Amino acid sequence: MSNKKSNIDFITNGKITDVIFKLSIPLMISNLIKTLYGITDGIYVAQISAEDYAATSFTWPVLYLFIAVGLGVNVAATSLMSQRLGAKKLDDCAVYARHTLVLTTILGIIFSIIGVITAPFIVKWMGASGTFEYKSYVFLAINAVGLLFDMIFFGFQAILNSQGRTKSMTMVSTASSIFNVILDPFFIFDNVLGIPGLNWGLKGAAWATVISKVLLVVLAVKVVNKESEIEVNFKDFKLDMRIIKHIFAIAIPASLGSSGEAIGFTVLNGFIQSYGTTTLAAFSMGNRLSDVFNQGSMGIGMALTSIIGQNIGAGKKERSKEIFKKANIIITFFSLFSAIILLTFKDPLLSIFIKDKGDIELWRQASEYMYFSAVITFFMGYFSAINGFFQGIGKTKFTMYLSLARLWGLRLPLIMILKALTNLGSTGIWVSMLVSNALTVMFGFIIYLRKNW
Repeated sequence: MSNKKSNIDFITNGKITDVIFKLSIPLMISNLIKTLYGITDGIYVAQISAEDYAATSFTWPVLYLFIAVGLGVNVAATSLMSQRLGAKKLDDCAVYARHTLVLTTILGIIFSIIGVITAPFIVKWMGASGTFEYKSYVFLAINAVGLLFDMIFFGFQAILNSQGRTKSMTMVSTASSIFNVILDPFFIFDNVLGIPGLNWGLKGAAWATVISKVLLVVLAVKVVNKESEIEVNFKDFKLDMRIIKHIFAIAIPASLGSSGEAIGFTVLNGFIQSYGTTTLAAFSMGNRLSDVFNQGSMGIGMALTSIIGQNIGAGKKERSKEIFKKANIIITFFSLFSAIILLTFKDPLLSIFIKDKGDIELWRQASEYMYFSAVITFFMGYFSAINGFFQGIGKTKFTMYLSLARLWGLRLPLIMILKALTNLGSTGIWVSMLVSNALTVMFGFIIYLRKNW
């Protein structure tokens, strides 16, 4: 693999701001494209009905519960391989890469089967009923099929991200997202610019997503074969349970944190649903719009895993601390810009989703949540940076603690307390979102400052 250009020396010796931007900008672009796809997909679905739109948000936490496990393996593999890359142990990286791909494929098969079978019971347990229950079930069951491809992709993504090859992953994700956007209208509607469509409605949106994930995996395989310094060859492969256990030792805390968040979001959506589909739709709209402007900060947090991992592997602990410090400074400026945009263009942004201007209550709730989202964007960025640092050094137990505390220890109890003791209504949800994010970030920085990394 010596003919392939290496990023190792640049990541461990290059100018810190250059390293952060070079690795994070492609991730920002990739995340932004995915988020814009989500908005576009939401716009398509919103044209069917507000109930169909709400169903996509209602079932997302359930899907994320499965994806969280794959993300945990992704984080573990990225951390382990990046540290070994920093120490220039490419043969060890190859061993971990092969085991990661085997593991993610097995998990994908299991999760798809479980997801399809349990979908009708899950949406009923969450409190859905009538036509909303059926739509939620259909959307969840079809997307569960795509979990197989999600898991496999996470394996290839870890291989490339550990090397800092974020530009390649951006190209792959962009191609898949564009393909999805093109498929969506033809699968959802009966006619697109005079061309007959399948008219499958919400079901069509789900199937278009699954097909785009198949393309995502195919492209990821091609990129890894072409660019990866880490050799991925299954000739004479032998499963080593010690490697699997090592991956799981780091993956389980990360997965538990993400899974706990997913379950928490499932419960959260149940609470929000109790306020009505209008509140759920307002919550979803606010989140999707703020997500667009959070991608700069989120991309930096994601890049930190491989940047910190390689520098720790190279024995450069002080440099790792400086990287974390500069990353947070950059995130502050990004968040300030995002907050200004969200507040300045609040009404035009919301009008993208709210086609019926006469729905005064939906407009009021969504507009109010945007004010809170503008402040929350700062804490989302810092939280991402803290997670990236802990993941890079392989201390995923701290990301688990913070993730679980944010939802289960703070947000959900706050929502219940404010609902029972005040007349704030949906405002109590927005307040709980803000306070839980702020306190979690504060706890994260306290952990960072008190430990001698």
